[in-house]
Amino acid sequence: MRKRLRWVYLVASLLLLASCAGTKVVDQWADPGFEESLQNVMVLSLNQSEKSRRFFEDNFLKALKHSGIRSSVSYKLLPDYVDLNKAKVKAAIAGSDIDAVLVLREVKITRNETYRQVEAPGARDNFYHYVGSYGAASAVETVEDTVVHLESNLYAVTGAQLIWSGKAESENPKDRQTAVNAMAEKIVEALVRTGFIRKTAESP
Repeated sequence: MRKRLRWVYLVASLLLLASCAGTKVVDQWADPGFEESLQNVMVLSLNQSEKSRRFFEDNFLKALKHSGIRSSVSYKLLPDYVDLNKAKVKAAIAGSDIDAVLVLREVKITRNETYRQVEAPGARDNFYHYVGSYGAASAVETVEDTVVHLESNLYAVTGAQLIWSGKAESENPKDRQTAVNAMAEKIVEALVRTGFIRKTAESP
């Protein structure tokens, strides 16, 4: 019974650790002097392939619209991804009512090894083992955590001014879709809290 309880406690501890892991904005900066309220955001993803660009922009578009923010994706205005630069972006949005650009930087993935002590049932105690009692022996287990990092920057079109920057991390995501969805939600939540972007529609 005692051995069973030890394993129940171990499983409960692991579940608690798993629940603590997740997605969050770990670092952000907002321009304290910016007082405008923007209302139409274009998402621009600077990823290495056209497919990745569309994937990231579509997921962030979904998160923005879910929060009631007018938004669009850059790949519809700038289908040619080759040699994309500031001048091309500026020309593409000229004459439109897009007043903010959310730029997604390249994703980085890191893997960190950690060590934790676990108990193994059925092993003899190290001390006084000759008595014949059995107990839980300690063992060290190596755990690899995968962390996905994404940097995003919000620019006001007027003056091409950087007004917000944030870094999001997703720990041990199930897959790429899960990681990007979660990071998009957290980044949009952080943007809404700044008050820099005005909600212009009801969220679904």
